[in-house]
Amino acid sequence: MNVSGKTPLVSSVVAALCILIYIAAIAFGAVRIIINMGDRRNHAKAEFDVIADRAASSAVFLGFMSEAYQETIRDFLHFSNTPILGIIITGPAGEYAFEREPGSGLVWSGNNPRLKTGIGYPREPFHLPLRIEGQRNVNIYAVYSNIDYDFFLNVLRDTLLAVLFTLAAALITLIIELIFKYKTSGYVSGPAAKTVYRETAAAPVSAPLEEKSPGTPHGLFTPRGNIGWESYIYDRLDSELHRCASSEKDLTFLVMEFPGKISNDLYRKFAEEAVNFFSMRDLVFEKGDKGISVIVPDMDLDTGMIKAEEFYNRIIARMPESFNDRSLLRIGLSSRSGRLIDAERFMREADAALEKAAEDSVSPITAFRSDPDRYRDFIKRHPPGII
Repeated sequence: MNVSGKTPLVSSVVAALCILIYIAAIAFGAVRIIINMGDRRNHAKAEFDVIADRAASSAVFLGFMSEAYQETIRDFLHFSNTPILGIIITGPAGEYAFEREPGSGLVWSGNNPRLKTGIGYPREPFHLPLRIEGQRNVNIYAVYSNIDYDFFLNVLRDTLLAVLFTLAAALITLIIELIFKYKTSGYVSGPAAKTVYRETAAAPVSAPLEEKSPGTPHGLFTPRGNIGWESYIYDRLDSELHRCASSEKDLTFLVMEFPGKISNDLYRKFAEEAVNFFSMRDLVFEKGDKGISVIVPDMDLDTGMIKAEEFYNRIIARMPESFNDRSLLRIGLSSRSGRLIDAERFMREADAALEKAAEDSVSPITAFRSDPDRYRDFIKRHPPGII
């Protein structure tokens, strides 16, 4: 086999493969980025709808643009897994701005906030009118980052790896060609040429995206009840406890459970009733496969008992076919009551109250009532982490 006739053919094949891999790597990276941008927009739009719903419903419960109302919007923006960076709510009294991180989503013109535009941001921000009783011309606007820079760097890395491997294959081919060219015999065996071709053809391309495991929490809300994932409740409860403690306000925690199995349709309907009653979807969470938990900031235990009774009667009235027996729903409560308490201990108190409610054949609602003075003495004797 003559080198002068075959090595140019091998080089041509390798060069063609390199060009194809270059084009494929760049095209695949571009498609991944475009798909990711579309997913981010869809995710941001879904989160914006939730924020708008929260902004409207919280106004009824907390009062429009009260300190607690603004803190709720800020907490939602800060703790949610969302690409939304800045929010502006306009109303009769002016404009109110909320930002995930300083400078991430807003620019200021004097005292007037404006949502960021330009590279990395959409051309038009999200916008919805808010229907709030007693308020006119209330609107909410939001801007999000349409580029996930960490994802962009990963795509760039994968693309560069494919290009580098292809370049390495081309260099190896060039070196082999030069060696063969200067061989005194001018001949090469068939197996060597096949080896070069296999190395070139086996140049790796970027790895496929990792798929999420089924059942893994993804997004804010669960597919079954359209409420918070159970695994999220500890961090959120701990955050709310710290916020209420810093402002010296109370907080009530409710856990509700059915004694037997419940269908997905009934569970979703019950969860939606809880969201509508307590007006805070992001503070309602799943509890196992037959219960829910609710965090209610700025509410003491006595008011919480009244609210629990009202909710219980509302469920009996609206879902009589499912709750014809009052023992089919149990509710346990606990409140902060001026204590510096951690989320784990707080959840144990509510669960203990729920167990008591299950044992009581008369009252389906039971509260854990603490004595703050005795609690502080107990904590001094048993620091957190010992019990």
